[in-house]
Amino acid sequence: MTTPLNAPTALSLDWAALTAEEIHEQIRAGLEALADREPDAPSNGALQRSMLLEATLRRATAVQYQYTGLLKDAFNDPKLRHTLGLPEGKTAFRDATDLLAKTHGIRANEAAGRMRLAAAMTPARASDPDRAGSIGHTRLPLLGALQGRVNPSKLSSALAMIDEVEANAEAAGKDEAFRTKLRKVIEKDFAEKIEHTTPEEFSRYVGQRKKDLLASIDPSDKQFTARQTEAMHDVRRIGLVRGNKNAVEWRLITDAEGDERLQTLLAAALNPRGKNDGSFETRSRGQRRMHVLRDALSFVLANFDKAGFRGASGAHTQMLVITDYATLLEGLRREFADLLPELQVSQREALLQAHAESHTGEAEVEVRQLPSLPSAQTTRVDELLEDQNLDRLQQRISQGIYNNYIPPDVILRMRCDVGLTPVTLTGQRQVLSVGRQQRQFNDALRRAIMARDRGCAVPGCHMPASMCEVHHVTYWSRGGETSTENGVLLCSHHHQAVHAGALKISRVDGEFRFILHPLLDPDQVPRKNYFYQT
Repeated sequence: MTTPLNAPTALSLDWAALTAEEIHEQIRAGLEALADREPDAPSNGALQRSMLLEATLRRATAVQYQYTGLLKDAFNDPKLRHTLGLPEGKTAFRDATDLLAKTHGIRANEAAGRMRLAAAMTPARASDPDRAGSIGHTRLPLLGALQGRVNPSKLSSALAMIDEVEANAEAAGKDEAFRTKLRKVIEKDFAEKIEHTTPEEFSRYVGQRKKDLLASIDPSDKQFTARQTEAMHDVRRIGLVRGNKNAVEWRLITDAEGDERLQTLLAAALNPRGKNDGSFETRSRGQRRMHVLRDALSFVLANFDKAGFRGASGAHTQMLVITDYATLLEGLRREFADLLPELQVSQREALLQAHAESHTGEAEVEVRQLPSLPSAQTTRVDELLEDQNLDRLQQRISQGIYNNYIPPDVILRMRCDVGLTPVTLTGQRQVLSVGRQQRQFNDALRRAIMARDRGCAVPGCHMPASMCEVHHVTYWSRGGETSTENGVLLCSHHHQAVHAGALKISRVDGEFRFILHPLLDPDQVPRKNYFYQT
C-alpha cells in the first residue's frame, strides 16, 4: 500500500509513476485522514475546512466529464467496445447514457446531463464521430474552463438555455454565422456572472435572459415560420396540484386546428340546451370542461382498435386500472354500506361473498383462488418492527399504469367504462383475475402480465408497460407455455438483450429475477426491479 497523503512524504510523491488505482487509493486515504482528524465538536476553522473540501471535490467534476466523453466514444464505436469489456453487438445497455447511469449508480437524467456537458465543454476527440471535424475544439470554451470551479447545476442551466435559444434561432431561419455569434455573446455574459451568483440567482438570471432573447428572435409582425410554430407545440404533465394525488396539472400548446377541435368539444359542456337530467348543476365551468375532456379521452381509448392504432407490443392500446383484492373489497364494503345501510354488517358480507362468487366464471384468465380476502401479511407497523421484516407489509394497490394512485371509489366507477380492463392482484402481486374482454399471448393474458409487472421487469429499467413486449421465459420452441407464469414484460431493448444472452432470467419465490451484466453485479445474484415492484 502506498503512503497516504497526510504522511510526511506525500508532497514528494511522483504522481506520474502511480497507476490510476494507486492515485485513487491516495485520494481515499486523504479523505479518511481528514475525517479522522476533525474533532467531534465544532472548532475554529471548521467552516474554512468544509469550504476547502467542497472546492476539492468540485475539481473532480472536470475529470468526470472527461471520462464521460471517453465512455461515450467507446460505447458508440463497436470497434472500441472491447475497452469497456463489452461485445460489438447487442449489449445489456441501451446506449452510452444507460451505461454511465447503471455502472456509476446515478440517475438517468444526471447521466444524460453529464453527456451534454461533456459534449459542450470538453475538447473534441478524434474518437468522437459527432465532432470529428473539430478535433481539439470546445463548443463552449469559456464555460468549459470553469469546470471544477463552479456548481455543475449552473453549467447545466447555462447549457440548456444556450441550446434552446440556438434551436429557436435556427427555426427562425437564422444562419449558422448568426447563431455562432449569438452563442458566443451569451457564453461571455454567463461566464462573467456565473462565479459571483448563487445557483438560484444564476438560474433566475438565465431564465430571464432566455425569455428576452426568444422574444427578440420572434418576428416583429408575429408571422412565425412553420418550424418556429411546430417547435412551440407541446403536451407536458406538470405534476400534482399542491400535493393532491387526485389533482394533476397538464400543460398543452396546440395548433389552430387543435384549438378549434378542443373549443368545439369543450363548448358542449357549457351548452345550456345540452342533456339535462333535471338535477341542479353544481360544477364550475372549468370542472365541466375537464369532465368532458376526460370522457372524450375514454371514448377515444375505447375506439382505438377501430383506427388500427396499436401499442409497442402489437396489442390494441387500452387503459388498465390495477387494484389488490383487499383494497377492492374494502371499497365494495364501503359502497354496500352506503347503498344498504339498513342491513347488518354480517348480511352485507354474505351478500358481498355471493356477488363475488357469481362473477368468478367470467374471467378470461383462470382465477387462482377463491374470491375471499387474501391472507393479509400485516398492515401494523409494530408487527413489522417486532420481526424486522418489511416484506411482510401488506401492499395496497389502487392505480393505473402511469398514475401511482387512483382512488378506489374511482376504480369501482371506472369498471363500467368501455375500453378499460380492471385487473385484480393478490397482496403478493400474483394475478387473481382479469376483467372480461377477450404460439402468442392473447389480450387477456397480456393485460394480466402488464398489470402484474407494470413495466419492464429488468432491474434499473423504467420503461412503462405500454412500451413493452411479453417474453416467453421458457421459449415456446422448448416447450414453454403461454401463460402468466411463463410470461414477463420486457422493453424492446432488454427483450433483444435476453435473446442475445446478455441477460439471464430465473424464478425466485414465484417472482422473475434477472442476473445482470458483471459490470453491474459482480456477484451475479438474481435481482428484481424495485422501480415497479416492492
